Amino acid sequence: MIKINEVNRAMLIMITTWCPPHKAIDLAKLYLKQPRELPFVKKWRIFNTVAGKDGMKAYHLIYTEKGKGEEAAMELNKYFFPFSQIEGFCIQSELLMGVSDSYKAAGMKWE
Repeated sequence: MIKINEVNRAMLIMITTWCPPHKAIDLAKLYLKQPRELPFVKKWRIFNTVAGKDGMKAYHLIYTEKGKGEEAAMELNKYFFPFSQIEGFCIQSELLMGVSDSYKAAGMKWE
């Protein structure tokens, strides 16, 4: 298992959120109150889509500063905490790695 504080490179975090259809406006209003920039986050892209009966779904692709993954994760936790007030709001967080890094982890080389 990779420990976040041992990674001395920029990290890519994907956060997926879901919100019931009848709570989408409440969610949007809360996003408008949140800061536009966070410490230790270099780049943040958000992609929204309709998730059928699950309501609205968003993919957050977040690049951290080199060697600051743990600090960025703490800031992201603080950022998303207020969303837990919204009934039915769900969140999932994943650490992503590039193909070449995943091959290195398997003892192979991607060329």
